[in-house]
Amino acid sequence: MSRTAGVRCLKRISAGRRRRCLAFGALIIFCGSAYAAEIEHALTPGLYKIDVLLGRPDSGQLKPVKQVEKCLSADAIANHTVFDMLSDSPVAQCPKYDVCAGQFRTGFVAQCLGSNAQSAIGMFALEPKEFRGRIDIKDGNGNVLQSEIQYGDRVGNCVSSPAR
Repeated sequence: MSRTAGVRCLKRISAGRRRRCLAFGALIIFCGSAYAAEIEHALTPGLYKIDVLLGRPDSGQLKPVKQVEKCLSADAIANHTVFDMLSDSPVAQCPKYDVCAGQFRTGFVAQCLGSNAQSAIGMFALEPKEFRGRIDIKDGNGNVLQSEIQYGDRVGNCVSSPAR
């Protein structure tokens, strides 16, 4: 495709879709080129206490909405299945796509179906015994409606449930 054909193609895309593409591109840049299940992640498996806060990005104010304990297994960390939205946002139920992973970071995009549907972009920084994440929830035009912030701290080993 020639450069001018690519520009004409971009002009036909709606403004909302263009913003989502740009946000997706920013996430790819944040994550770099590392995406493979063989990555040795910095995060140590175990039981994590996770504080979840919600807020509007323009207000600068965050309010705690819940605190959960979650067992993060080595397999779940390696397969990038441990990072989700923990608030009650409708976007939490939308299809999620892991788009990047690295030793010290991971991220995803959640995209609801339908025209003008909401989406979310999550980015997490990983350390051996803690993680920090931000998930921006966007409307169909790409405007951030609210942000979910997660602070996770390792508090011990996972306790296995007795077999039933």
